[in-house]
Amino acid sequence: MKKFLLASVLSTLFIALSCQMVYAEQHDDIGGYDAVKFRSSKEPTLPVDPTNPEIPVDPMNPDGSRPEPGTGGALSIDFASSLDFGINKISNKDEYYAAQAQRYFNDPSLITPNFVQVTDNRGTLAGWTLKVKETHQFRAEEATQYKELTGATLFFLKPKLVSNSNSPQPTAYEVLGMVPNQESMITSAEIDQGAGTWVTRWGDMTDLFEKKEIIEGEEVNTTFTSAIQLFVPGATPKDPVSYQTNLVWILSDLPTNK
Repeated sequence: MKKFLLASVLSTLFIALSCQMVYAEQHDDIGGYDAVKFRSSKEPTLPVDPTNPEIPVDPMNPDGSRPEPGTGGALSIDFASSLDFGINKISNKDEYYAAQAQRYFNDPSLITPNFVQVTDNRGTLAGWTLKVKETHQFRAEEATQYKELTGATLFFLKPKLVSNSNSPQPTAYEVLGMVPNQESMITSAEIDQGAGTWVTRWGDMTDLFEKKEIIEGEEVNTTFTSAIQLFVPGATPKDPVSYQTNLVWILSDLPTNK
């Protein structure tokens, strides 16, 4: 069985991204011996700080709204950052646009790299894989001459794994050019790896930078990260509208499903 979480990505010459999760097969109960027995936990796991996984956090979407809840269950996607690539001038040159960094309701001063969080509380050490799929090319949701950003490509760079678990570490992968309707591997936990809660984040605090934007006539400083980028070819015609796509995050308990 798989579970899916959907998010959208948009660009105006404004580009923002949201995400969807999918998650697979889980097992219900496990047992120990003698006087101690354990059950796989199905309680929801809250997101943690991707730079300090001991600290719980309350993430915010780029537009200030609350994110969709995680998938729940013993094997779960707890959170995936939605992405917004800011307000950008139309250009006839090849351009790379950085994603906004992750912000939080519980601490307005906290800004971190974007991340996705998986928890494996099955107790089976069966392994898992996390993949992502872009459902379609960036396209305008309103009537406009140029409906699609032909050749627009997402990059997820500098993946880092963070956990408070002593379980052997999974493997994280860069995505060097996402292809619409094709799954890209994000994180893979082989058998005996990846138990507990694991964060895959993109980049470090040193990859964050501030940029001035004009929003509703006011100049504001917005923090971005160079570790997630959207490439848009200069030859692609663009209109001054929002372009959007969806990401589906796919979590499976089949470690060989690569």
